[in-house]
Amino acid sequence: MKDFDEYCECARDNFCNFVQNSDKYTPEESSYLVEHSLGKGVSKIFRVGYILIVWSFVAVWIDNILIPGAAGYTFVKQEISLATAIPIIFLVTNATLKAIFIKWRLKSQISVGGAYLASVPYIGFAFLLKSQFKTDKLLYIASKDYFLYQKVVIKNSVRSFFKLSKKDIPA
Repeated sequence: MKDFDEYCECARDNFCNFVQNSDKYTPEESSYLVEHSLGKGVSKIFRVGYILIVWSFVAVWIDNILIPGAAGYTFVKQEISLATAIPIIFLVTNATLKAIFIKWRLKSQISVGGAYLASVPYIGFAFLLKSQFKTDKLLYIASKDYFLYQKVVIKNSVRSFFKLSKKDIPA
């Protein structure tokens, strides 16, 4: 019965499907990855990572407007005020909310310190991957391959949404 339950769980798991359908891995490696990925919740880690990436895309615009604006204001007025503190408050609040979200989603899979490191803007997802798979090189490589595969899937979805050909968007 365990094989059937594992099969059903794998059928609902995108990472598991990717590994099983990839020509890069031998059947033994594929079985190992399936067995170990289901237990580690690899797809959950990827979902958290995707949310962090989107979150960073939103935050980058706020960072690019608030921080230079506050620096310019401080330079022109030659004083530190609430306008200067707002970007710092935003950065700290943003990092804390990300860390809380990461810890809440991954529960015991990550420490509080690890959640804060994973909340670092723009590089947090890379840390998250490295910290979760540091002891399992094959799983780490497969997760990177899956992430690159998902990047291609997303690019193709964007292209088809805007009805663009491959030559219209750089790789």
